[in-house]
Amino acid sequence: MLALLAAVAAGVTVGGVLGAIATGDPRYIILWSLALPVAIVAAVFAGLRSAGAFDPVRAASAEVGSPAVVGDAALARVERVHRAAGPASGGEGGSRTWTDRTLVDLTLTVAPGDRGAYSTTHRAFVAPAALDELQPGSIIVVRRPDSASADVVLDLDPPAELAARRDAEQLRSGAERTVPLASAAPRWTSEPRTPEARRGRPAPRPWRTALLWAVVVVTAVLVVVPAFDSIGRITRALASGDPARAGVVLGDRHEEIVEALARETGGTVFIRIGFYGDYALASAPSAPGALTIDGYEYRYDRTEHGGPDPIQPDDPAADLFDVDAVDFSRVPEYIDSAQADAGIRDPDSVIVLVERSTVADDSGERPVRVLVLLDAPYENASVVIDPETGRPAE
Repeated sequence: MLALLAAVAAGVTVGGVLGAIATGDPRYIILWSLALPVAIVAAVFAGLRSAGAFDPVRAASAEVGSPAVVGDAALARVERVHRAAGPASGGEGGSRTWTDRTLVDLTLTVAPGDRGAYSTTHRAFVAPAALDELQPGSIIVVRRPDSASADVVLDLDPPAELAARRDAEQLRSGAERTVPLASAAPRWTSEPRTPEARRGRPAPRPWRTALLWAVVVVTAVLVVVPAFDSIGRITRALASGDPARAGVVLGDRHEEIVEALARETGGTVFIRIGFYGDYALASAPSAPGALTIDGYEYRYDRTEHGGPDPIQPDDPAADLFDVDAVDFSRVPEYIDSAQADAGIRDPDSVIVLVERSTVADDSGERPVRVLVLLDAPYENASVVIDPETGRPAE
């Protein structure tokens, strides 16, 4: 479960980072910044658990330097105990020790439940107090990490049920024994199949690793799905050599953005719509038919209702215009026309505002105008474009 949680959190992190890079959306930034520590903590604890750090049997075991005591339990008889000879290391008497533990070689008769009994040898570091339990003829509990191997791991502090079985076996004799005498148990000399089994660990499971990686990939894709359109636009803009085309004002989504704002406001009448680098702002009635004006925003491929506009017009009805009367697909044409008129071909900033003119025409009405604001290092310009002709107004 911890490994699965780590995989999901890792996928959220990867998807969040990709989404943040593609869109700059703070929701993606918050998402991956929260998922990353979860992924790290879950991965660390999953690794510790896999290594047996939380195995209570291992913590209670008298063996030192051995892996976690895992695997099927079995009863075994100690046939012979021999202190391993060699140079002393922190001990006395020529036996090799590790701190206060003694290295011993045990000859065991093991009686698993799933196969016939067999004889094997086992080397382990044990505490001096545990040597009393490892005398010839003693019944002990062992674990078999790999059923295809003779290797065992001592479990000198087994659960109560296993301890009761051990104590009962110690009292049996003759035909009552479940652990046969050494003479009736053939020796198993085969080697464990894997280094992990030799160290007492479960064999690796490639399918599990593949599954966890699949979870990471699928989760990342699901997280980044809302940003697919943005990623596609950025890719196309980079391929065209003009990254700014992936934005709002210099892009080609003006009609789509206006439609999204109209859905947000619930109508098609607006006071003003402005296209900026990576977002669009609009002022429109707070509800269809209302004369109070609210602010609306399009950013990160979604719209938001920003609440009351800080500047409320004296006569909102006179300032309203219907967006259906303007062809917003021509905004790139309006920008080109304004640049040509102002002689600014490579401005640092472009802003396009669509609103009613402040001056009435010959008919006494205030026509809808397109105001293009151009800003360059050494000059700037404001060009009014007639949305009908696409040329600068007279």
